[in-house]
Amino acid sequence: MQTHHISLLTRDAVQNVHFYTKILGMRLVKNSVNQENIRIRHLFYGDYLGSPGTVVTFFVLPLLGRRTDGKHFFNNIKLAIPYGSADFWHRRLEDLAIPVTAIENGLRFEDPDKIEIKLLETADQLTDWRVVPNNGIPPEKQISGFLGTELHVPDPSATAAFFHDWLGLPIQDHAVQLAGKSSIELFKSPHPDTRTRFGRGSIDHIALQVSSEKRLFELWDRAEELQLNREEYADRGWFKSIYVRDPGDNRIELATTTPGFSLEESILTMGSQLSLPPKFMDQKQTIIDFYAKQGVDFHDLDD
Repeated sequence: MQTHHISLLTRDAVQNVHFYTKILGMRLVKNSVNQENIRIRHLFYGDYLGSPGTVVTFFVLPLLGRRTDGKHFFNNIKLAIPYGSADFWHRRLEDLAIPVTAIENGLRFEDPDKIEIKLLETADQLTDWRVVPNNGIPPEKQISGFLGTELHVPDPSATAAFFHDWLGLPIQDHAVQLAGKSSIELFKSPHPDTRTRFGRGSIDHIALQVSSEKRLFELWDRAEELQLNREEYADRGWFKSIYVRDPGDNRIELATTTPGFSLEESILTMGSQLSLPPKFMDQKQTIIDFYAKQGVDFHDLDD
């Protein structure tokens, strides 16, 4: 099973867009709003096409305080870079005054919300339409995918059983093994008695790919058979999803890979303006008017 995307919280949209597009070189592929609450912006980054497995998204909450890592939390973003590109990225980050540390097979640093990011070398490399143009990063060195995260929980064994029994995923070296070099590393929470409080830099959920809506519903039914904590089915327009809570109360999403982010707009213009899936189009003017009062223009996030 492959990754689909990861969704986090940020306090500052302009700062967030600058970091992920101008520094990391990803494309802003969707400039949208939270479908559960249209008063919260939702930004999506990825390769040029917004391919499943490359996407990192952020909900924008300007009044967001600091997070508290308690008994359950996702901890970082692992991103793929091509073999042999770590030195390039080390120099680039240092030149941009971003503290960076060399680690096994890659680099570690933080984004403006203090989210730990690991760039790890893999064989994957962007080609053809997946390459992000004009970002100052050679195609053979661009970020090529989302490789997973860490998950800190009170009972790693119970969480491992959740992924294995529900999705059939293998557990090896204290990690849920996904396709390729991707994984969800499992750790025992260092603060099992502290309540987790979401804040800037918190990870809301991780999503994994499924091949079809039929398979999505098979796994929804399987979750019921296992008496798992099922949250909801949702049609996001660009993909369809189900949400299930793991034993540590973390939100796990399964999402289809189609129809994709070009559903309602050209691939060439994705991210350049407010974008909404078809079922929200009747609210577009209301959304534009609301954000205009907040001083937000969806056309000029990062001039």
